[in-house]
Amino acid sequence: MITSKKTFLYVLYALAAVLFFLYLRFPSQTVRDLIVTRIAQAQPGVQVTADGAYPVFPPGIRLAPLGLAYDDIPIVTMAHLKIVPGLISLFRQQKEMHFSGPIGSGSLKGRADMVLDERQPKINVAMNLARVPVESMEFLNIWPEYKLVGEMNSQIDFDNRKGAEGSTAVNMDISPARIVFNTPLVGIEQMDFNQIIAEMTVTPRMLQITRCEALGAQIEGKITGSIIFREPIQNSRITLSCVLRPQPAFAAEHKNDMLGTLLGSESAQKRGVVFRISGTLGNPSYVVR
Repeated sequence: MITSKKTFLYVLYALAAVLFFLYLRFPSQTVRDLIVTRIAQAQPGVQVTADGAYPVFPPGIRLAPLGLAYDDIPIVTMAHLKIVPGLISLFRQQKEMHFSGPIGSGSLKGRADMVLDERQPKINVAMNLARVPVESMEFLNIWPEYKLVGEMNSQIDFDNRKGAEGSTAVNMDISPARIVFNTPLVGIEQMDFNQIIAEMTVTPRMLQITRCEALGAQIEGKITGSIIFREPIQNSRITLSCVLRPQPAFAAEHKNDMLGTLLGSESAQKRGVVFRISGTLGNPSYVVR
C-alpha cells in the first residue's frame, strides 16, 4: 500500500513537472500567428491582433490582449479571449469552438462551428453579449458628433454557409440609454431613453436596419433604413427614415424654442414627425415632414 502511494505521488509529480515545462516552453507567438492567419484566410475582412497565445485549462488557448477590426475599422478591444475546442469535434470534419471573455464590465460568450477543409470555409458563429458598456464598441467613434452611453445585451449570429461573403444578424437591447450630442442639436445636449431595441443585418456591402425603437420619457422614436458601405467609410451612402414622437412634458418644456415649434403641434404629438436622412455619413442631408 505504501509503495502504491509513493508510485502515485511520483507519477503525479512527474505529470505536474511535464505540464509546467510545457507551459514555459509553449510557442506563444507561433500559435498566435497561426490563429490570426487562419482567421484571415477564412474571413479576409476580419482582422485580429493579439500580443500572445497562452495555454489554459480546460485545454484551450487564451489570446491576450485581443483586438478585433473589420476592413481597418476597429470594432472592440478585449483584455483576453479564451478559446476552448470541442474535443470530440477534433475528430470530425466540422470543428466546434467555444469562446468567452470580458468586454469592459460586461462579458461575451459564444460558439463557432466551422468546416475548414473546403475551398471556401463554412462558418457559423453565435455569440451573446451581456451588460456590455456601449462605449466599449470602438466603431462608434466613426460618428464623433454623437456619443451613445448605456449597457447593452445583444445576440449576434454570423453565417457564411449560404453565401461566400456571409451576413450577420444582430439583435440588441440597450437599457437604459443616453445619446449625447457633442454639438447641441437644436438646443438639446443629450436625450435619455428607458430602452433602445434594434434588429439589423450586416454584410460587407451594407447595414440594413429592420427595426429600431427608442422608448423614453422625453421622446419615442423609430428608425428604419440602410447604409451602403463605401471607402472611406465617410462616403458610405445613408438612407434612413426616422419618426419622432415627443412626450407631452418634453413638448411643454420646449414650447418656446425651435424644437417646440417643430414637435409641439397636435399632429406631431399624435403621429410623430418624420425625418428623412440621406447623402453620406460624412455629409448627411435632412428633410422634415
